[in-house]
Amino acid sequence: MSGFLQICFGGFALGAVYALVALGFVVIYRSSQIFNFAHGELVAIGAFCMTTFVSIGMPWPLALLMAMSVTGLLAAGIERAIIRPMIGRPLFSTIILTLFVGFLLRAAILIIWGTDLRGMPTPWDTMASVEIGGAVILYNGIIAVVLGGIALVLFYLLLKKTRLGIAMRAANSDQEVALVLGIPVGKVFMTTWFLAGAFAALAGVFLTMFPRSLDANLGYVALAAFPAAVVGGLNSPIGTVIAGVLLGMTEVLAQAYLEPLLGEFGHNIHVVFPYIIMIFFLMVRPYGLFGQKVVERL
Repeated sequence: MSGFLQICFGGFALGAVYALVALGFVVIYRSSQIFNFAHGELVAIGAFCMTTFVSIGMPWPLALLMAMSVTGLLAAGIERAIIRPMIGRPLFSTIILTLFVGFLLRAAILIIWGTDLRGMPTPWDTMASVEIGGAVILYNGIIAVVLGGIALVLFYLLLKKTRLGIAMRAANSDQEVALVLGIPVGKVFMTTWFLAGAFAALAGVFLTMFPRSLDANLGYVALAAFPAAVVGGLNSPIGTVIAGVLLGMTEVLAQAYLEPLLGEFGHNIHVVFPYIIMIFFLMVRPYGLFGQKVVERL
């Protein structure tokens, strides 16, 4: 029982980080109807920035805020300089452009930080743990859940209780009407990209804490969170969070129980398990668990 509890909490902590990554996809899609496939590289850049800031002597909380700010500003700059000039062009072209931006960011990561493995520094002992019900749970997982939960609650309050949140929802509903009403849609887009970048950095930090490590391939690992955006519903931040947690738990449970059951056929099946679930939802419920079904009248 303790082993099952430990696996479930590990999956919950991983799911909380997946929710942060997937929320970045959803924030951008809600505002501009664009899939940002460079988001994984933003996750990696945020994590590398964190290690750099800590290495030059910044206190850990300040380094985290700086990493989130730098990654957010980079994402906002990408929107202003590269994505916004594509307004009015075919959506497919813009999506392909985000893939190209991702390749450029990955090249920049290799040039600046190289290919060596790195550990994510923490102000607490990385091996510190607490025992709950016989299960040994690392502080890393607990703090990831707590800080991730705080970030998600703050985003929900921003979306529902502030003028910026109202502007974001108006731009998502109808950009032309929002412009007529005097809402600065361009600034709203930049802000949403900044928030997505900040979430990416926060997720990157927790995604690379012990027992995992940081390298240039983190962007590919972060894309494992993309199914959470689809399963939860691309227009539903709350659905994305729930789906991220559920997919994180199913991935860990698949690794612990399904792989041994399937033998050689099940080797590393947990890596693709979230995508299997995503494909199933695309076939039976393409708008996700909490997404709204779009009906167009001709």
